[in-house]
Amino acid sequence: MLNGRLVGLRPIELDDLGFLADLANAPGVRHYVVGWGWPAARDAQRDWYDRAVRDPHSHRLAVADLTTGAPVGLTGLWEIDWHNRSALTAIKLMPGATEPGSGSDAIKLVMAWSFYEVGLQRLHSTILDFNAASLGAYVRRSGWQVEGRERRAVFRRGEWHDLVKVAALRSDFDALPDAPEYVERVCGAALPAVVPGVPEARTAPNGHRSPIL
Repeated sequence: MLNGRLVGLRPIELDDLGFLADLANAPGVRHYVVGWGWPAARDAQRDWYDRAVRDPHSHRLAVADLTTGAPVGLTGLWEIDWHNRSALTAIKLMPGATEPGSGSDAIKLVMAWSFYEVGLQRLHSTILDFNAASLGAYVRRSGWQVEGRERRAVFRRGEWHDLVKVAALRSDFDALPDAPEYVERVCGAALPAVVPGVPEARTAPNGHRSPIL
């Protein structure tokens, strides 16, 4: 599990499927989710899981309690474009299950993992214009940039709303004061520049690095 300050990220397990159905059906979650679907049936979650693990263009992760490992939300990468090294990301947290700040904690873990482990260079997402909590977590606290707006794109509670298009580059993440902490949380401590007992490398005229013997 990748451990943040308040929550962790781990692979989804079969035991999580009941929770994920409850998460998808929670009114406090459904109202703020960009996509729309019929209420999720618990019996259908196994089919959803089997399709998800076979999809090469997505990788879902459970947001988990640091102490118990129990799921408290869902995040991950969708629409992974391996050629252009970009992906869609999003986050759902069960209302009342996490401390304040857990959303931005999970977002920064996903950013560090995506940029420094997966090798992506751009993440993007869309947020409903009335979702102040998500705009705060992504834009104000995690360095994301607003790139545009889709007008009257989503229907909620009898009204049309705009979608705010947001994205982050690796350079946006690197500019965060706590970026080094999250990189270390994901990748481990940085290796020393010179390993004791290993000859120092030098640059040969052909541009190749070779040890000094």
